[in-house]
Amino acid sequence: MTPLVFVLTFLLLAQESPVSEELLTVAERSGFTQTARHADVVALLDALAGSSRLASRARLGSSSEGRELPLLIIADPPVSDSAGARAAVASGKLLVLAFANIHAGEVCGKAALPMLARELLASPDADDHRAWLDGLVLVLAPIYNADGNERFAPDNRPGQDGPEQMGVRPNAMGLDLNRDYMKLEAPETRAMVRFLHAWEPQLVIDLHTTNGSLHRYDLTWSPPLNPAGPAAPLALVRERMLPQVRRDLAARAGIDTFPYGNFADDHERWETYSSLPRFGAQYHGLRGHLSVLSEAYSKVSFERRVVATQEFVSELLTWTANHLDEVRDAYTQGRYDTLARGARGGDLVAIRHELARAPFDVTVKAWVETLDARGEAARTDEPLERRVQHWDHFEPTAFVRRPRAYLVPASQTALLEVLALHGIASHALPEAAAGAEVELEVYRLDTLSAGADAYLGHGTPEVSATPRRETRHLNVEAGWVVVPTAQALGTLVVHLLEPEAEDALAPVLLGEQLQAGSDYAVLRVISAPAALLTPGG
Repeated sequence: MTPLVFVLTFLLLAQESPVSEELLTVAERSGFTQTARHADVVALLDALAGSSRLASRARLGSSSEGRELPLLIIADPPVSDSAGARAAVASGKLLVLAFANIHAGEVCGKAALPMLARELLASPDADDHRAWLDGLVLVLAPIYNADGNERFAPDNRPGQDGPEQMGVRPNAMGLDLNRDYMKLEAPETRAMVRFLHAWEPQLVIDLHTTNGSLHRYDLTWSPPLNPAGPAAPLALVRERMLPQVRRDLAARAGIDTFPYGNFADDHERWETYSSLPRFGAQYHGLRGHLSVLSEAYSKVSFERRVVATQEFVSELLTWTANHLDEVRDAYTQGRYDTLARGARGGDLVAIRHELARAPFDVTVKAWVETLDARGEAARTDEPLERRVQHWDHFEPTAFVRRPRAYLVPASQTALLEVLALHGIASHALPEAAAGAEVELEVYRLDTLSAGADAYLGHGTPEVSATPRRETRHLNVEAGWVVVPTAQALGTLVVHLLEPEAEDALAPVLLGEQLQAGSDYAVLRVISAPAALLTPGG
């Protein structure tokens, strides 16, 4: 019996009584040939909530077509809303958000999360489960892209080993929700960031399915890759959590995992993916959450992907429950460090990055490859271990000095709306600061060029700009909005508003307002009286 078959058999036999039909996923009921529709997921979460006093139902929000984005909350004592979650965290617990199906053809997490919830609720006093409940509040969102999920077809994920049909990658607006985290165009993404702001999870787990290179891992994973985010949470995930989870999962369940990536064309490099904060894992890291990307492998069976995903999340929860103080301290340190840096101003913030090589090479479990009838790479049945360079992180290529604040014209309503949606604090220029002397940096836009690719329908101008120092006496009637960097999201503020940042929001929204040779509308505050930086002065 293979390790994964053993794990699945154990999970099914571990129930004290047979699982009722209403608590089975569509994947299980179909023998892992089918995946759930939206209504199936909602009904299953309702049934799970009804099966235990520890579970509550809530809503993340609604999709663009009006479908509920359902949540299942599991806690002891029970939690049903953000106020209850914050109270639980204040009592010493940690809040964990695990979500799936952001790309609705990648369906393993949609089954794995309800299965994990069912096992937990059926045996809350099992050792690992009791540790979870004693230390964690779990929020599960198995069907984030609810509209994309309903667009079933058999060819939405070519080459994926089951199920027979699945949804599509984008949402109903044609947006890739995993590229929308900075501009927040989709209602699903707006609902997600509202949740992040209101609930403040310490750990976020994002469940995907990947295709790509031919290897022998059922699941690969990644920490946040944008190094501009708070250092303490990123280091804990990268250096402590994920390496230990990898070892423990292999020892306990026989599931071998590896850092996410793909072979370069010459098979001499294993390369990770983008550091751009439009991607969820990078965005969560930039906000200061501990963040984990999970990528089950599309070329193994649907059943194996579901089991590997469930077991990976279980191991993450166990590690987190066993390291509550470390996780809490890293999260808190990251937020306080960002606040302190904003209060001082002047430190260097990386705004552009490039892929970099790790100091040690790695061995990747792969296959001897051949070419199929279309001339594309295909695996043989002969295993191969490749010793390759590991290009696993990003290093800065451009910096700015953190300002004390930014000044945004009140007329830039679209820009200000998106900042508010991110949960970023801002305030009108206080009357107490009227006429005060303020030292500013003003950008002169030197060049504007079309980006390498369109950002989901938007032009992505690549901007070069030169700052100049000015001293001004600000006029309240001029309509300035102050965005301080002395806030927990202060580094995110820098990435959104700096014109040369690799995923800047302002150039995307300002679009045709940007003209080479003109001044950039958003100003940098280098020094100012305290009254300017404080709401109401």
